[in-house]
Amino acid sequence: MPPPAPHSPAETLTDEPPKELSLTRKLVLLSMFCLAQFLDAFNNSALLAAIPALEKSMGITESESVWIISAFQLTFASSLLISGRISDVYNPKKVFIGGISALGLLSVAAGFVNAKIPIIILRALIGIASAMTIPSALTLLVNAFPDPLHQARAIGVFGGFAGVANVLGLLIGAMFVQWASFHWVFWFVGIIAIPVALACLFIIPLEIAKSEDKSDTRIAKWKRLDLIGVSILTGRV
Repeated sequence: MPPPAPHSPAETLTDEPPKELSLTRKLVLLSMFCLAQFLDAFNNSALLAAIPALEKSMGITESESVWIISAFQLTFASSLLISGRISDVYNPKKVFIGGISALGLLSVAAGFVNAKIPIIILRALIGIASAMTIPSALTLLVNAFPDPLHQARAIGVFGGFAGVANVLGLLIGAMFVQWASFHWVFWFVGIIAIPVALACLFIIPLEIAKSEDKSDTRIAKWKRLDLIGVSILTGRV
């Protein structure tokens, strides 16, 4: 029986299965995504403890301070669909790093603000930045853990960090207000988010950021984004 013909270089490159990440790298990636999830939930819960100090410092009423919380919640919820679509059409690594970078920089800027209108605007922008991290992190997480069992566990841990942040956010926010100032609620987010963004530039491999189709033109990608359809769905929600 003659030996099988060797594969051509083109066939070898095409048919070679993607290299699986090491367990250590998977866990590091999971920790980065969990930190992003933690910061998104922390942004909301920690500020609840800081609202009285913030009202006193900025001279705003209780009804006006509600907008500082609501601005984040409204933009975060309304941006999840479009950010998810962007992660599907474009590279989720770029979307995640862009979101976590913007979250860190905007949070640092918010820590220096002492006026109600700028802080409300910044909180709204922070909500958009936070929304960019969730769908992109999930896409990367699913690609990093191809095994269904490990994937389910990773997603469970990822989702659980939101609950942890809701509890710890109140405690950490109260500690900042008691022993430092409410400004540190914002700076704390920036201190964590910016290093995470820098680390993810090198940690997230190309193998798990494959959503972007190189063959698509810019116009084709723009059409696939379907901003009109996503906007209609967002408005109905």
